[in-house]
Amino acid sequence: MLKQKILEDLKRVVSDLGYPSGDIVLSISKNPTFGDYSTNLALQLAKLTQGSNKQTPKEIAKKIVNKLGGLSYLEKAEVAGGGFINFFVKPEDLANDLHEVLKEGEDFGKSDINKGKKARVEFISANPTGPLHIGNARSGPLGDVIANILTSQGYEVLREFIDNNVGEQVKALGATIKAKLHGNLAEENQYQGEYIDELVKHLEADIENLSDEETGSLAVEMMHEEIMADSHAMGIKFDLVVHESELRKEAAEIIDELKKAGVVKEKDGALWLAPNDEFLKDRETVIQKSDGGYTYFTADIVYHKQKFQSGADPIIDIFGSNHHGHVPRLQAAVSALGFDPGKLKVVLYQYVRVKRGNIVVKMSKRAGNFITAREVLDEVGKDAFRFYLLRFAPQTHMDFDLELLKEESSKNPVFYVQYAHARMANILNKVQVNKIQESSVKSQEVDFAQLNNTSEINLIKHLLAFPDLVTELALNLAVHQLTEYAINLADLFHKFYENCPVLQAQNDLREARLSLVEASRITLANTLKFLGVSAPERM
Repeated sequence: MLKQKILEDLKRVVSDLGYPSGDIVLSISKNPTFGDYSTNLALQLAKLTQGSNKQTPKEIAKKIVNKLGGLSYLEKAEVAGGGFINFFVKPEDLANDLHEVLKEGEDFGKSDINKGKKARVEFISANPTGPLHIGNARSGPLGDVIANILTSQGYEVLREFIDNNVGEQVKALGATIKAKLHGNLAEENQYQGEYIDELVKHLEADIENLSDEETGSLAVEMMHEEIMADSHAMGIKFDLVVHESELRKEAAEIIDELKKAGVVKEKDGALWLAPNDEFLKDRETVIQKSDGGYTYFTADIVYHKQKFQSGADPIIDIFGSNHHGHVPRLQAAVSALGFDPGKLKVVLYQYVRVKRGNIVVKMSKRAGNFITAREVLDEVGKDAFRFYLLRFAPQTHMDFDLELLKEESSKNPVFYVQYAHARMANILNKVQVNKIQESSVKSQEVDFAQLNNTSEINLIKHLLAFPDLVTELALNLAVHQLTEYAINLADLFHKFYENCPVLQAQNDLREARLSLVEASRITLANTLKFLGVSAPERM
């Protein structure tokens, strides 16, 4: 593609000028006044010059631009403020890259750059003492799409869930169920909601002679199955479910390892992780209680040891923002065990407020004090659920508007994007473009030089930015940007459709515009597939 040509010419020129030609970053310009592509190459090279050979970024940038000369595909290359080099590509050459989009089809945006590498993504991991609520559910699409993106870039990805099926909360749930069964449930410090009545109804024949902990274990097993069913309804399937009860079997061994590393101290009859390092800085946390029992944190250390030993990099955890204090503790623990904490990537997300228009929905009868994920899923459907939960950066608070997501209008971002795909498919179906394109693309006969309208060029630029975006998301994990990309693509396509007649165009122009429609459909369909959202052909 054209970007690769620019990179190759830059490497040639840099080498001819006697500079080291390492990795060159060429970015697609977001502002058209800065050209189609830009590079900070001169700024990086200037850092390597010293003493009497010291040169400013602008001086180096001017040398590179002069040496590039008149490349046939460039209108011009210019030096911008600070030493950036901006490239302005001839529209016809830019449009010719559509051949690659059409050729790659469903693989457009994918790469095998990380082939042979492993990644692990843990997400949702909701407490099974109650139904999955909309807050925890926010991490579902987030983790699933991160896994989709990593897979598209060649990683072998493991989607995983930790089931916290033991601990004081399990015993408390069991006590609540037994108290409810015997009609003496107190309101304070008890689990609330109709789901408790459901658990009593399902378990009453089995729990009369069981302890609170045994009763709670049966209950959380049922709730875990329900959480898995809710996850499946979101379009999520886990590759690995790890139970805390199994992890605790290795707790004594992990504590011995931490003792040998010199990061455990005894205080108040309990054992504490107490490394004096950059992560905890004199803060300590319990790993074995005074009664000999282990904490959840101890099990999580065991779990992360397993993750690191698997050879995965990156290891990604998606936690609610209330777990921010858990992050430095994990980093300290894995560092003490001799692993590189830099491989651990943690995404924190804020919780969700559910609204109907301007009215806040506070709770459901079933859950008692929160809105369940299943209630929202059943009301708006999987596509709207996933897309809208990904609409905003995870670290920002968000309102989930049920009424908005049931509107069939441009105000509803999910409808707006899916309608754009349906419009593309409808145009193509009218002319059986698949058959036309199959012969045209193979023989490279489509004359994309015909595409020079501003609406066409802006749409083409957006399509060609897709592979770079996906590559970037695999590094920064900011997958909410995919929804913005899809909305912008829909917007640019609608403007193109309004300004550039497709079916009414003549001969070569008609074929070129049909090809642009097909390239747009491919790119939008691929974007929606990464998001786990359907791409309807009719609406």
